[in-house]
Amino acid sequence: MDDEYLALLDRAYKLVSPKAQRRAEIPKIEVVNMPRKTIIQNFGAIAKRLNRDVYLMAKFFQKELAVPGTVEGDVFTLHGEKSPKVVEAVYERFIKYYVVCPVCNSIDTELRREGRIFVLHCLACGASTPVRPL
Repeated sequence: MDDEYLALLDRAYKLVSPKAQRRAEIPKIEVVNMPRKTIIQNFGAIAKRLNRDVYLMAKFFQKELAVPGTVEGDVFTLHGEKSPKVVEAVYERFIKYYVVCPVCNSIDTELRREGRIFVLHCLACGASTPVRPL
């Protein structure tokens, strides 16, 4: 019976471990500079992975970087030349304020609008935290 239990336990760890590792990953941002343009190539995939609206994320980037931009599919184009380090710093700020749960540090959250307030609701621990307006 112990052997059967250990075999089932090993099987369960093999099934759960890869999913748990995938959930904790924060995707890297791919920034390409062109003359008078900055292109984020995997913007749509990042928004989908973080469970955020692409246009909400784009609005945050536009306000923080003070440049207009357009979203076309997975690609986000900023109409101004910004260094990749600056764009990555804005991305990290977005994750800090609008993605990571302040209670359990999980990235499995969703952003809900309750009236005029945005609330960060954690799917891991169930905490609800109001966040700064966009």
